[in-house]
Amino acid sequence: MERTDRELLVGLNLIPQLTPKRAKVLFRKFESFEEIWRAPGARFSAIFGSSVIGEAIASGRSEGAIDEELAKAEEMGIRIVTLVDEDYPSLLREIDDPPLVLYAAGELPIDTARAIAIVGTRRASRYGNLVAGRFASRLALRGITIVSGLAAGIDSAAHQGALDVGGKTIAVLGSALDCIYPKRNRALFERIASHGTVISEYPLGTKPAKWTFPQRNRIISGLSRGVIVVQAPERSGALITARLALEQGREVFAVPGNITSLVSAGTNRLIKQGAQLIDDVEEVLEEFPDLRSIARSPAEEPKPEETPLGAREKRVYELIGLEPVHVDDIIARADLSPTEASHVLLLLQLEGLIEEVEGGRYIRKP
Repeated sequence: MERTDRELLVGLNLIPQLTPKRAKVLFRKFESFEEIWRAPGARFSAIFGSSVIGEAIASGRSEGAIDEELAKAEEMGIRIVTLVDEDYPSLLREIDDPPLVLYAAGELPIDTARAIAIVGTRRASRYGNLVAGRFASRLALRGITIVSGLAAGIDSAAHQGALDVGGKTIAVLGSALDCIYPKRNRALFERIASHGTVISEYPLGTKPAKWTFPQRNRIISGLSRGVIVVQAPERSGALITARLALEQGREVFAVPGNITSLVSAGTNRLIKQGAQLIDDVEEVLEEFPDLRSIARSPAEEPKPEETPLGAREKRVYELIGLEPVHVDDIIARADLSPTEASHVLLLLQLEGLIEEVEGGRYIRKP
């Protein structure tokens, strides 16, 4: 049976041993996808110097599996985009080892010309989640598409920040589209699929594994003009994404964090190593003159109504930021009695400007 290049790419992507890097080697050695599909296992063994790998690739080719995968995707309403399709994201096509296939739920094609990634740790602090959501919202209001990985923590905050202001976002999964992880993000998955795009390179039925997340990170950075790291410990998938971004020629930005916080240790190290320190979306857009020219005016961003504050209330409010501040520090720094401080803090809470968190500490509301 004669197959199209598109079908052959789907079939090759179904072979677990044919990693993106190995596929790249074969593309250099063979003249067509058809030739790869028909080649004997001995040829693969010679190329990779391993009979085990060679035979695994050869035996993994299945005409029936191609038809089953295409039928299953159609039944689930999932679109399949391959390297030979016009809808394949242009910026992603340029990376060293682009995925052979993308499974997509939601909008296509993807406009990579205005995409920025926001990534970070799953164990984000309240500060980290607030900052990720705020950056995502403000970039989305400027017409920028937010790319992230649907993980807990920073990724989820970034997706939600974009969606909450009616913006677009792209989620890149570390599993198949029918194996959502984490499961508690199913509602977020559905929301993104309705107002953006969810994609994965993994064949249907592929469950998340330790290796799938680092591998998918090259897609997050590959789809994006730049990558913003909000919070990341010393060992973090977000740092892998940052490294891949640099290798792909993308810009890397880092949001500074508390120097005593473990979840900011990796982010602060990125800044030491040359990542651009940012605390505002304008600093991101300044790096991309063409992106700045197509971005919507910041005047379109809604301005919060200012609440008139007395001198004491204003003094206390200015002491409270996105990192929790203990009431004793507020009393000392604002030069108030405990009774006065309690009264002012209650007033600020009633105005919706701050909230109390665990341990008698207070944090500013975004």
